[in-house]
Amino acid sequence: MPTTTSPPLWAWSAILLLLVCLSRIGIDMYLPSLPAMADALHASDAQLQLTLSVFLAGSAASMLVCGPLIDRYGRRPVLLAGTAIYVLASIACACAPDAPVLIAARLLQAFGGCSGTIIGRVMVRDRFDPATQARMLGRISMGMGLSPIVAPLAGSVLDAAFGWRAVFGVLSGLGLLSLAVIAAYVPETRPGKAAPAQPVPALYRRLLRDWYFLRYALAIGFVYCTYFPFIAESSVLLQRGMGLSPLAYALVFALTVSGYIAGSTLFRRWAPRHGPDRMLALAVALNLAGAASLLVAGSLAPQQLASLVAPMLLVMVSVGMAIPACQLAVLQPYGAQAGSASGLFFFIQMAITSACGALLAALSDGSAQPLLWITAGASAAFAAVILATRDQAAVPALTTITSRS
Repeated sequence: MPTTTSPPLWAWSAILLLLVCLSRIGIDMYLPSLPAMADALHASDAQLQLTLSVFLAGSAASMLVCGPLIDRYGRRPVLLAGTAIYVLASIACACAPDAPVLIAARLLQAFGGCSGTIIGRVMVRDRFDPATQARMLGRISMGMGLSPIVAPLAGSVLDAAFGWRAVFGVLSGLGLLSLAVIAAYVPETRPGKAAPAQPVPALYRRLLRDWYFLRYALAIGFVYCTYFPFIAESSVLLQRGMGLSPLAYALVFALTVSGYIAGSTLFRRWAPRHGPDRMLALAVALNLAGAASLLVAGSLAPQQLASLVAPMLLVMVSVGMAIPACQLAVLQPYGAQAGSASGLFFFIQMAITSACGALLAALSDGSAQPLLWITAGASAAFAAVILATRDQAAVPALTTITSRS
């Protein structure tokens, strides 16, 4: 039974945006402060970039743990606990005396905050029909696209006025707001007559042998890696390398990721008519074109801002289409196991992205070359997954994975 009165549709949209975007804001808001943080904590740029890779590792662990927990104990209690961890970890980030403490606090911040990432989307599946799910996921993706535009701008203003610790103070406040909203307005959405959950190891073994599932889990992981290198490297490349101020960097970053909003808008309008797989086919074509253009332009004119920004706009459009398409497709078949299936799905995405971040940190040399080549490689892998598993998209999804026991 729900513990609170169920909100209307418009309120659900606002609440889900807040829950899903909380961890995303935790990535975007502090990006303009990375060089200043490195100087203040007497750390290298590579050490501070590690706070981003560690955040992704914490996200991956959160996905794997939260999925089975929400199937067993319900969506609401796990969401409350995760958000409370996010608040405490954000306060620890704000008070961190050195880089190792900051890195550890970022790990916990991701672990707690990413509970909303998975639970928010599972709630969409719990409460809405597939057509409404497509529209809701499109809105969520648009909101997530706004985060890289608004959050770095806000972070740069906070940094300039109060210093980088204020950024994490604001993140703590947003976490507290989320905690209050969950407590007051978010009901339990787990189906009351759901089938008994399978043992988690058996369920995960089945999913990892299911090519329908793997098609979308691998695709979202690789397409995410086509723009993650820009997120991780752009702060240093554009501020230290090209001399942009934190505010100018935030504006350029916002312009670049506006392509994500455009792609999410196209998905929201076209997906109910064309379906997720046609949207993915279009996303592959755009992604390959953007990554190839980035590799060529960035190699020929590495100090030209347009060489990075213009191709990344096209990449961002494709990512804005592909991410909600993968999420919509993978949410449908698994019924009572939606939480565990979604947890493994997002774990695979975050694990691939975390590996990408570790590779990027190892190759980072102050030039744009690691960004160019990793983006191109991830784009090729995204296309290969979609093409190699295209027959799996036509396989009818089972109502619940428990029917395969």
